[in-house]
Amino acid sequence: MKQTNIKTLYRLTLLSSVAALTLVSTACGKEANSNVTPASTAPAAANTAPVDLKALLDGKAKVVDVRTPGEFASGHHPRAVNIPIDEVQTRLSEFGDKSKPVVVYCASGNRSGRAKQILESAGYSHVTNAGGFRDLPQ
Repeated sequence: MKQTNIKTLYRLTLLSSVAALTLVSTACGKEANSNVTPASTAPAAANTAPVDLKALLDGKAKVVDVRTPGEFASGHHPRAVNIPIDEVQTRLSEFGDKSKPVVVYCASGNRSGRAKQILESAGYSHVTNAGGFRDLPQ
């Protein structure tokens, strides 16, 4: 009889622990996501104007694809040059004037986000992460 009570107590403890963890993780997930603003509706920072990505891509900016040469060869923006993310730091001079606009993109936005950080750390003041190649405006 005692062994049955111990097993029942163990099961109840395990079940209530799982339920508590589920509630906590669900609540934390909702709380964390409730403050996320989609990029398309996020207000611009106080000291920057909204970026017209299409205008930048159409002629005002240096356009850099930070994907691998193989990815670049499979398709790229017509004005883009290929400087893979692993070479950005050593090829900074190819990005030109630090006060001129630069647009970086990759496949998903991760590598171009890293490139943007590298460029801004090097003093480039107008860097735009355009995200993924497939997301670029036509």
